[in-house]
Amino acid sequence: MIHLSELHGAATHLAVVAIPLFAILYALRRAGVGGVAVEKAEPWALGACVVGVAAAGATGLLVWGQAQTELRGQSFRAGTAHFWIGIGIAVLVAVPALAHASAHWRGTRRPAARAFGALAVLAVLAVAVQGYLGGRLTYEHGVGIADAGQFAQSAVGARRLQAAMDRGVPAAVAGRAAFSAQGLGCARCHGDQAQGQRGPRLAGGIEIPDFRRVHGHGLFPARIVTDRDVATIDAWLRTLGR
Repeated sequence: MIHLSELHGAATHLAVVAIPLFAILYALRRAGVGGVAVEKAEPWALGACVVGVAAAGATGLLVWGQAQTELRGQSFRAGTAHFWIGIGIAVLVAVPALAHASAHWRGTRRPAARAFGALAVLAVLAVAVQGYLGGRLTYEHGVGIADAGQFAQSAVGARRLQAAMDRGVPAAVAGRAAFSAQGLGCARCHGDQAQGQRGPRLAGGIEIPDFRRVHGHGLFPARIVTDRDVATIDAWLRTLGR
């Protein structure tokens, strides 16, 4: 079953194609190349830009919520940059779109301001940078993919924790190692002593239902990090006191 956050990748592709296409058509029209065909195609390409950016933005908000609970520590900066570049692209697309719409309503010629060409180039560059960041967020961190906890650190950290418990390592000791930045990576958001940083303070203990509500899809799905694993980490957190 498709998770809603996964729709962002599909929606984004329309804008990724439409924005460079509009830039090319705009340049051809300014150069007097292509004649009527280019004249007619340009507003359609611009319309596709608007629809693509709107769809990418709406679905991106779903992924943004997932990223809040999935990006460890400083990795969240990439998510923030991706978000604000998207806002910038929306502004770059809105300016020529409004100008074209205004010209259509007034019955005047389509605008040919050089500034629009610069905006189109900036939009293409912004799409390239945002696409790179988006790729890193998806392929390195599993953002935008439901139950992506099998990615990298979560799976490795869970296997180490389960092996420690099978060897009879005390729960509090194993839980502390799992909580660390080198374990499951919890400390990157919640602090080395669970004192709270980007994530909330956890010293004193956590409830498994609350943990699942926040991390159930994405970073720590139950099929990767079991309730036993969470209880082991909780054993260490309870030694810290509230």
